[in-house]
Amino acid sequence: MHPVLEAVSHVLPMSYAVDGMNEVLTHTDLTAAFLQDTAIVTGTALLVLTLGAATLKRRTA
Repeated sequence: MHPVLEAVSHVLPMSYAVDGMNEVLTHTDLTAAFLQDTAIVTGTALLVLTLGAATLKRRTA
């Protein structure tokens, strides 16, 4: 893979979601890699939701 694309893929949460699913398929027990991937995906989702909520205009009646 091109080095620039590889660097971008390390930042995107989809890479961690795929890695986490691969951990589930290959291991029957809970692994540290799975927990790390899950934490990164969950943290990214919470960050996006928080930023979205912070940027919405509030309507008051």
